Amino acid sequence: MFDFVLSRISMIWMFIFFLFFLPHSIKRWKALSLFGICFILGTVCDYFLILKKNSVIAGIANILIEGIVIQLTVFAICKYHDGRALFVGLTGAVYVLLGGMIGKGFHVFWSDRFFAGLLIASAANFFILLFLCIKLRRAFIRQLERKDSIWIKLCVIPLLFYFLVYSITIWPADIDECPQNLLGAMLLMVLMLVSYTILFGAMDSYEKYQRQKYDIVLMERYAAGMRQQLEIMRINNEKNAILRHDMRHQVMVISGYLHNREYQKLEKIMEKTLSQLEELKSEVFCENVAVNSIVAQYAVQARRANVEFRCEADIPSGLPVDEVEFAVVLSNLLSNAVREAGADKEHRGMVQIYACRVKEQLALEISNTFTNEVEFGEDKLPCSKRGEGHGYGSRSVQAFMRKYGAVYDYQVENGLFTVRLAIFLMKP
Repeated sequence: MFDFVLSRISMIWMFIFFLFFLPHSIKRWKALSLFGICFILGTVCDYFLILKKNSVIAGIANILIEGIVIQLTVFAICKYHDGRALFVGLTGAVYVLLGGMIGKGFHVFWSDRFFAGLLIASAANFFILLFLCIKLRRAFIRQLERKDSIWIKLCVIPLLFYFLVYSITIWPADIDECPQNLLGAMLLMVLMLVSYTILFGAMDSYEKYQRQKYDIVLMERYAAGMRQQLEIMRINNEKNAILRHDMRHQVMVISGYLHNREYQKLEKIMEKTLSQLEELKSEVFCENVAVNSIVAQYAVQARRANVEFRCEADIPSGLPVDEVEFAVVLSNLLSNAVREAGADKEHRGMVQIYACRVKEQLALEISNTFTNEVEFGEDKLPCSKRGEGHGYGSRSVQAFMRKYGAVYDYQVENGLFTVRLAIFLMKP
């Protein structure tokens, strides 16, 4: 009877674990309803296979049936219907093992204290969950955002711990007959907690490292754009100095041509002078220096890749957001746009930027042609197909939008991929 009640309490704590660690795709009351149905089905299985049969085969069958029911419930609730849902479901099942082992061990040594054993098991589950929430939850939830095949491989970890603990506490060894196995089982569960903490800490640190590398690349692009603008200004200043030096001689030549009525030669020298003046003209896309440097850099890259580059940008010199952050986001978007537009070797690609001020908002639209199929993830953001270390761009845009309360949207239509941003020029 103690094992039956203990398994019911463990299932309740497992559902509480899912409430904290399982990303939901449905409302909380619907999730609680599904947990309630799962609990009833598990109780029925426990009653007929544990209380009535009470055999090794019945126990194994009970674990398999309950495991399938719990995993189906997790898949129905989780917003990720892949290896991540399976991993969270298996982790929840392993989580309650340690609290259950502590309560079971207390009952083995003090069999007359029925309710004390259940209370100790509940207290153990509470403190373990509290530890996990403090030390692990933030990194755990953040890592679950990664859509990766690694989650199926990671499922081996909770499965291995579960089977190891099961083999030394239930079958073939029974903790009632071999209470000395209790210490080994508890040490295994502690090892599992430590393993999870180290694993997700390492995964989180690695992702932060990748983000930092990505941010450094974007900042290097921004710096390269600024250097390019400074170089253009230096060259233009040199040309301007030469032109000023030659201007006196050109005026004397023009005066001579006019005096001798040699109008054809005069026309040629005027065309040459106008051409020199045109070369001194810097390409300015907008008033904002930081944004202009980024746009100018990708305009050059687009032309080198034989991509038509159009820009009509009314971006003011002063922005209510950090200009470098905005320039980095713009660099990310233009990098993707130029790369996709230049991927088509049969037809000339196109990148178009349009920005205008509408009342108290800055509306930005970037469109580009593309040849590859665009995939969107569960978060409605485009997915990167370039493997590990990529795909942070869309997340950086999303973080920028959240930080400044801006609005963004992606659209695929008529062979064009379009992203739209709306930023408040005045703080709401």
